[in-house]
Amino acid sequence: MSALCVASLSPSLFSCSMDHLEKEHRSDDETEYEDEEVDPRIQDARQKFRSVLVEATVKLDELVKKIGKAVEESKPYWEARRLARQGTLLTELPLPAFLSRSDV
Repeated sequence: MSALCVASLSPSLFSCSMDHLEKEHRSDDETEYEDEEVDPRIQDARQKFRSVLVEATVKLDELVKKIGKAVEESKPYWEARRLARQGTLLTELPLPAFLSRSDV
């Protein structure tokens, strides 16, 4: 599909075509894995990784439910702090040059 064709697609049609391509790619990868025999230790490691990933996701979801509102409410404060720090740094950077020139 050319870039012009992709650019002219509607967002929903574009996402559908991307989903189709991803599924096709995934099925190609699965076919490659089925053709190869995988070491049982690798399969075990993959399974452990998936289970750890699922556990971490569940814990993160619980934390988001628990403190999500507080984090959202504190965002303006932290954004203001970041901007204040950025402004302070911008004013402090030229200070040594100013002081060295004013000592003349």
